[in-house]
Amino acid sequence: MKREQLTTLRWFDILIVTIIMFGEGIYNSTMQYLALADQTTTLEENVSFSTMQNYQALAMQSLWLFLAVMYLLFRNVDFSIFREKIRLTPWLPLQVIGLFAVSALAMDLYYLASLSLAVPVTPSMEQLFSVPDLSLLLYSLLNGFYEEIFFLGICLAVKPQYTKWAFLYSLVIRCSFHTYQGLGNGIALGILLGCIFYVLYRKMKPANLLPFFLAHAIADMVGLSIIFYFWR
Repeated sequence: MKREQLTTLRWFDILIVTIIMFGEGIYNSTMQYLALADQTTTLEENVSFSTMQNYQALAMQSLWLFLAVMYLLFRNVDFSIFREKIRLTPWLPLQVIGLFAVSALAMDLYYLASLSLAVPVTPSMEQLFSVPDLSLLLYSLLNGFYEEIFFLGICLAVKPQYTKWAFLYSLVIRCSFHTYQGLGNGIALGILLGCIFYVLYRKMKPANLLPFFLAHAIADMVGLSIIFYFWR
């Protein structure tokens, strides 16, 4: 007898997928945060990645994504609930630019207002206009999809009465694997960026995940900032 496909996820589904996709990242981020707090490493060291590290991260993330897909297939999830929210539209370029600009300005204002609570990861104009390393380009594209399909796709694929709890849970997870940038930065990336993406996604009609994938990827490639490009 054919099993009925799931169109919503249970709490344990989201928990298991979280462990698969972000378990290693949360552990590594926590260790790097502790090293940062002990001053045995620096913020610059924590946010600097070599070409080899990018390819290693690409390989590991591909593996975790494959295992997560296998779990969802085992649970007989209807993947159309995700596919139907990934659309190519004429407005896509403007949406991507708008999402990036709003998020980057929000992060800049947070850094300016937070004083010593968070240290901005300041990009350079050379970084903005240089040709991105292929490893960084590939990893950023995968990571933009990887994170936002989880936070805006999987986490929100619950019954409507549980959406607010799934959203709050997603903010905690967003924070948890960004702590390697410092606690203040991790909170900003988790809560501030998470809230902006959630609110804008919920207001977008029809819902479209693709602009969020690409805006996230751009932030990974050039840095999530506008003001701080001109800070130096």
